[in-house]
Amino acid sequence: MRKFLLSCMVALSIGATAQITLGTGTTKGPAPVSTYYEYSYVQQIFPKSEINADAAGNITGLKFYLSSTATITNSSEWVVYLGHTAKPNFTSVSDWIPLSGLTKVFEGTVTNNGGVVEIGFVSPFPYNNADNLVIAAEENKPGYNSNGSAEAMYVYAGSSNNTLYFRDDTVNPDPTVTLPDGARTASKSIVTFLGLTPSAIPACPTVTAPTATATGVAVSPTITWNAVNGATGYRISMGTTPGGTNILNNQDLGNVTTYALTTSLQYSTQYYYTITAYNGGVSSMGCTENSFTTRVIPCPTVTAPATSASGVSTTPTITWDAVTAATGYKLSVGTTTGGTDVLNNQDLGNITSYTFPTALNTATTYFYTVNSYNATSNSASCSERSFATVCAGTNIPYTQDFESVTTPNIPMCTSRENAGTGNNWTTYTPGTGSFNTKALNYTYHSTNAANAWFFTQGLNLTAGTTYRLSFIYGNASGASFPEKLKVAYGTTTESSSMNNALIDFSNITNGTTANTAVIDFTPTASGVYYIGFNAYSIANMNRLYVDDIKVDLAPACSEPLSFVATPVTSTSATIAWVAPSVAPANGYEYVFSTTNTTPTSGTPITGTSVNLPPLTPNTTYYAWVRSMCTGIQSVWSSVSFTTLPTPPSNDECSNVVTLTPGGTFVQNAIVGTTIGATNSGGHTASCLNTPANVGGNVWYKVVVPASGSLTIETDTNTGTTLTDTVVSVFADCTGTTSIACDDDSGTGSFSKISLTSQTPGTVLYISVSRYSNAGGGTDGSFMISAYDASLILATSEISRKENGIKAYPNPFVDEVTISDIANVNKVLVNDISGKLIKTINTLESATLRLGGLKSGAYLLTLEMKDGTTQTIKVLKK
Repeated sequence: MRKFLLSCMVALSIGATAQITLGTGTTKGPAPVSTYYEYSYVQQIFPKSEINADAAGNITGLKFYLSSTATITNSSEWVVYLGHTAKPNFTSVSDWIPLSGLTKVFEGTVTNNGGVVEIGFVSPFPYNNADNLVIAAEENKPGYNSNGSAEAMYVYAGSSNNTLYFRDDTVNPDPTVTLPDGARTASKSIVTFLGLTPSAIPACPTVTAPTATATGVAVSPTITWNAVNGATGYRISMGTTPGGTNILNNQDLGNVTTYALTTSLQYSTQYYYTITAYNGGVSSMGCTENSFTTRVIPCPTVTAPATSASGVSTTPTITWDAVTAATGYKLSVGTTTGGTDVLNNQDLGNITSYTFPTALNTATTYFYTVNSYNATSNSASCSERSFATVCAGTNIPYTQDFESVTTPNIPMCTSRENAGTGNNWTTYTPGTGSFNTKALNYTYHSTNAANAWFFTQGLNLTAGTTYRLSFIYGNASGASFPEKLKVAYGTTTESSSMNNALIDFSNITNGTTANTAVIDFTPTASGVYYIGFNAYSIANMNRLYVDDIKVDLAPACSEPLSFVATPVTSTSATIAWVAPSVAPANGYEYVFSTTNTTPTSGTPITGTSVNLPPLTPNTTYYAWVRSMCTGIQSVWSSVSFTTLPTPPSNDECSNVVTLTPGGTFVQNAIVGTTIGATNSGGHTASCLNTPANVGGNVWYKVVVPASGSLTIETDTNTGTTLTDTVVSVFADCTGTTSIACDDDSGTGSFSKISLTSQTPGTVLYISVSRYSNAGGGTDGSFMISAYDASLILATSEISRKENGIKAYPNPFVDEVTISDIANVNKVLVNDISGKLIKTINTLESATLRLGGLKSGAYLLTLEMKDGTTQTIKVLKK
């Protein structure tokens, strides 16, 4: 009897201590539950081979692991299930194992007991040791635990897609119904199965890297695996054939879970390997053989020429860094992308430079690729590079219109230099004005001034010969953002070589309507010269454009340059020009006409400007001028201009128009115009961000009424092209400081100024200008009025006294009667602000039916048959 009891106690002791632990480490993840989300449901598959129990048995509980300081008080309501499955992993995010195939083994509250969450089962789970094991767990308590904004439970890397989980802060997944799609991972809980006895034969390790049949693996790879419970060490075999051991033959690695090969493998080669575990003299059996393929041999790093280099010698040397394990290199060169018309994968041998034995073409772009190779591998997808060979000097004539480029690149054989800290020249398609195709472009830098140079191709020039450079130029924003441009020439493509100045435009404001520059120059020595264009605009401007660059021999008799007509008034204009570099011996001839027909002769003059005789206002004229050399004359230079319209009578403050104040805008409004107006006094507007943004102005005056208050307002007029006014009020004609100024307070972009506390009887002077940003805007007619509500009653009373016309009853309810209706043609009904409410064109009787009006004050404007108007103020009850 004592022997029987002793054997039972031994069996119970063995059962109590039997356990299998899988995984090690402190990596955190979402299994067996998520502690960082409010709700979660997680399923994990543990393969039979990984559990490696000695026989079937009862699982009596589970242990999960976490930091002893981790908090799970808001993630403590667990339901745990176990089950058997033939699945090796989860095949999709919806591949949940049905609850019908699982057994609930625990439901309750768990705690962190010194870094362990232990769950005991009321009824053991019988594990058959034939199938894989599933652990499923749901966590249902609202709330979550931050734990440093991370999950709390420890996990290890298992096989791919061993875990399927769902976690969310609002949706509580219910495994009794259709579950939402989850997410898959290789991470599984570090777990202890209580009640199972580990097999005396160690399990096969689970390899974690490289992944199965991985490609592109380094030639000195590191192989890693998960620790096997009870293993005291590991061995590796590796070969270049399945089951092969020609690289490593069952090499003992010791008790480690990682191995880095000490000798580099071959590139582009498939290797087969097996990891086994051992415990003493017992090794795991039947372990799966894995494989990986090493990467292809790397591409060489090319060191010269530089990427997209230009000006390269026609017999260049290409150099590159050596590639470890390479036994040779191959070179392909062509004149198109991917081309091989120069060299087609030519084997260069084991060298790191190549010099072209035969000169390449000048001014040509070449594309090339260098590849490395050895006995097992050839580099692939190596970057194609390019270089452009040096350009020889070109003969005159030379043209550059930038149409051959792909923006923003600059043309072949040209170059550029950023000599400052701003941006550099590019090409661009403005698509507007004179620059509607591709052009040379400098774009502003927001904080740094420009100092960028663009250089033409080298030009073969002869000493003592006069050449002509011409080009067009402009800018994107007119006078709002002026640009600056210098032009010079020198013997190299460096700013320090640009010692021969040609022209300097320090204030380019012509916008996208191009100006043409024509410059004659004569080099003192023969050679190759480069013409440089230097953008030197201040910071934060806009865009500077240059296009249609031409260099040719200067004509024997050069025409006058920079021919302009300025200033132009309604009856006068001055035409002026710049003498060519070689002034004509016999001066010039000029012609002007209203007909655009090129003349055959003209009026002689020796100077470079002419004040034309009285001209007709608002008329287009054409002018020509040419040089008169000895025995020959130049071609004509031409310009056209249009004289201004005749200025309005109140163009100057000395001839103001008087405004009569009324009670409303409409009462005494008059029509004015800015057509032909000038700004002879240099008038500006203080209310504008740019006070000079005004066109020609016209003048009015008004007497301040007894109230000391007055509103001055402009508005549109029927058929006008004027849309924007600026109004300034002055104390007299000589002052430059305005009493008040307004741009857009009226209707639309018209103006409105409300003055108060003015001295009654004071005369105010009013300037009305067209708003003009960089010369924009169109002149036209407008309405202007000065008014104040205090004048409404006074005007009505005066009208009644003068004309004897009355409206009664006043106040009225629905009807009002007009006395002497026989002399009235039409009645306008306005509210007190002057807004038109109703027009009565047909007067069938003296009684007006106005019952539809709201209670308040109204103005009845009577248009009389004799052309006069009378206004009566009435009140509706």
